[in-house]
Amino acid sequence: MKHSYYVITLLVLLGGRPTAVLAQASRDQAEARTIYHQANTKLQSAATHAVLAKQATGFFGDGTFQPGALRTFDGRYRPVPGLRFHAGLHLIEAQDSIDTDSTHLWPVGSLRGFDLGTADGPSTPPVRRFRPRLVKEGSAGTRRDFVEVLTAVDAGPLLLAWLYASGADATAGRLSFAPLLLAGVGNAPEEPLHPLDLNQAAVLRLFGKRADDMRAFANAQRLHFDQPTEVARIIDHYNRIAVVK
Repeated sequence: MKHSYYVITLLVLLGGRPTAVLAQASRDQAEARTIYHQANTKLQSAATHAVLAKQATGFFGDGTFQPGALRTFDGRYRPVPGLRFHAGLHLIEAQDSIDTDSTHLWPVGSLRGFDLGTADGPSTPPVRRFRPRLVKEGSAGTRRDFVEVLTAVDAGPLLLAWLYASGADATAGRLSFAPLLLAGVGNAPEEPLHPLDLNQAAVLRLFGKRADDMRAFANAQRLHFDQPTEVARIIDHYNRIAVVK
């Protein structure tokens, strides 16, 4: 059933325009290669590594390397021995698979996303998924940044995510004291995600004509509109309905 859900989602994303989708994918891949190579030239790489070595804050977590995987624009899923995410600088530092003393830099735009953690078994912590998305905060302009996806599907009709560097903290290259919850269209990458207030009225506005159905679902499941993980479950239910109908 879960596999069928993803297949249906993919067909909706293609929207009957495979040629246009493939052309955009080719452009994204070429741009990603350029961004990656620029970040890893000898001079730029040395400068960025020097900056990272001085960073005491700004990392997601404690700044140590953790097992994970990179998702590149050529469609590959690339497990790596260790990676760390500097939310303030908006980039990933990943250990080389052969020489772990050597690392590669992956800025926003060079990756289709990354996963932190491994799905080795039921006792391991859940994998945390990060994807690049346009974000908009208040009256400020939009920018592309890595966000942590909370919904089951990365590109469903609606997406819920955490942004870890926002406002003045993002400009200064720091990790925000409290992450910012964002929501928006999941299957239109050029539509920015916006801050979401955790209350019933704000969440139900996301669902348009299906707001009453989502309220009924939340009540039946005893889900709360002020809890991000429970709001993600409500959005997952909406996404399943929106894709099938």
